[in-house]
Amino acid sequence: MEPVNINKLNEQVISLKKQMDEIQRFICEDLEFVKGTEEAWQEIDEGKCRTMSKKDFLDEIEKW
Repeated sequence: MEPVNINKLNEQVISLKKQMDEIQRFICEDLEFVKGTEEAWQEIDEGKCRTMSKKDFLDEIEKW
């Protein structure tokens, strides 16, 4: 087994921390998406959404 150089070990720890920070950011984004999706489903379940025909829907999208 190769001896561990403290500088090399420090570089690896820093690299792992950067990777974990990125993973944490992705997890936070995913949780925000899940929360928004859950809120939307609750609104649908409570009847707070509106329905429209396919044509009306496509016309509405064109306005955006």
